[in-house]
Amino acid sequence: MDYLIICDPDGTHVTRLINDFSINPKNIWVWDSIPTHQSFLGLLQKKLGFNHITIDLMKENYHMKFDKVLSNPPYDDQMYVKIMKLLPKLLKKDGQFQFLVPNKILIPFTNAAKFAKDNFSIDRIDLTYGKEFVESIEGTWVCNVVGKLGKTVSKFLLILPNGEEVKTDFDSPNPVMEMNRIDFDLHNKIMRKDNKFISHRQGDINEKYFCYVRPTASRVKNKLRYQGITKFVEKDFVVGYKPDGSEIICKATKSGFYQVCKSKEQAERMLKIYTESELFRYISFCNIGNTFISKFNKEFLPNVEDCSYNSEQDVYDFFNINDDEIKHMQTVLKKQRDRHH
Repeated sequence: MDYLIICDPDGTHVTRLINDFSINPKNIWVWDSIPTHQSFLGLLQKKLGFNHITIDLMKENYHMKFDKVLSNPPYDDQMYVKIMKLLPKLLKKDGQFQFLVPNKILIPFTNAAKFAKDNFSIDRIDLTYGKEFVESIEGTWVCNVVGKLGKTVSKFLLILPNGEEVKTDFDSPNPVMEMNRIDFDLHNKIMRKDNKFISHRQGDINEKYFCYVRPTASRVKNKLRYQGITKFVEKDFVVGYKPDGSEIICKATKSGFYQVCKSKEQAERMLKIYTESELFRYISFCNIGNTFISKFNKEFLPNVEDCSYNSEQDVYDFFNINDDEIKHMQTVLKKQRDRHH
């Protein structure tokens, strides 16, 4: 069986295959995308005897394909997706791959999710691997993606950080920041993908009443949440008021999204639910990793036009949230955002 390791800057993976799994070095090929890493691997190859690929796999085709491809690529979005796109050229038809990549691959509409869905038959995504990387990698949770070439046409196994197992796919509202069984079930209950939002990309909004969710999230007590408005002032947004009563104006970017409403009261109620309710502050906590709101957040937000909001319980009743789930969400909201949020 022939192994290919893509991206091994310090030789950890090739050394582990040889020493811990007793793989013959002659059956191992190693390549890295960074020149300084390549230089080090060249020196290590002389000591351990594995095969060192020196051509640029991004630009040139290699003469053979492999039974197994293993990789822990750079976590810049474009870079790890580029590495993923090498697989069809390097993996045998019945071969298997294992990639350590950010759990962002589970977010619908990202480049990674779209490519994985159309080009890989995923066996499982294991989130327990993230615990080993907490001290060394900021801003993401690492997962181990296992599969082969093909298409993902059905649900695959998702192993949560605590070891619980669920089934999901690349079109489901998988939470990113929090991820236990309750979070998973809550997202599939709440994120209904039935809103009537319209992308505000060009032209003016001519409707009298609307709920507008801005393209960026606001940071409140070091936690990100949705923000928005319900009216314009000369093509700018009123986002608040100063102590003297004068309006605080924000320039319109025309990259947010809005839902037409029947009345001023309905627009203001919807906006309050999306931006202030406990439930949507929890949803924000689980999904907004930086200040820019992704297409996932727009597409999967549920329609709350018929939801009352005299108290938090109105929102919980609207979504059939039980007492245990409420207690869990309130516990999450008390957490400080750590460097993986």
